[in-house]
Amino acid sequence: MQIPFGYTRKDVLLIGLGLTVVGYGLKSGLELFGVDSLQAGNVVQLVMVLGLTVGWISTYIFRVSNKEMTYAQQLRQYESKVMEKRLESLTEAELQALLEQVEEEKLAKSKQV
Repeated sequence: MQIPFGYTRKDVLLIGLGLTVVGYGLKSGLELFGVDSLQAGNVVQLVMVLGLTVGWISTYIFRVSNKEMTYAQQLRQYESKVMEKRLESLTEAELQALLEQVEEEKLAKSKQV
């Protein structure tokens, strides 16, 4: 199973190292253009904190809008397990009747369209 980026210790360390390098790069770049060292540090700190905050909030909004929050995922898993247990507890005759009912509903829907 492929683990997505950002979910291992190595990925977290790489992200932290990358952000540190970006911060030093921005500060050095500002100093290269003649900005005072203290002022460059303040600007970089402000940009990094605001950027990270807006980035984090945007990922949260994205997860909420796509219903990828932990609670929603746990609820889907729970509902799926409950349905599996209910299907396992059905007798063969009940299962056959359920399948026939589903087929009838499919036919009724296809006639409506």
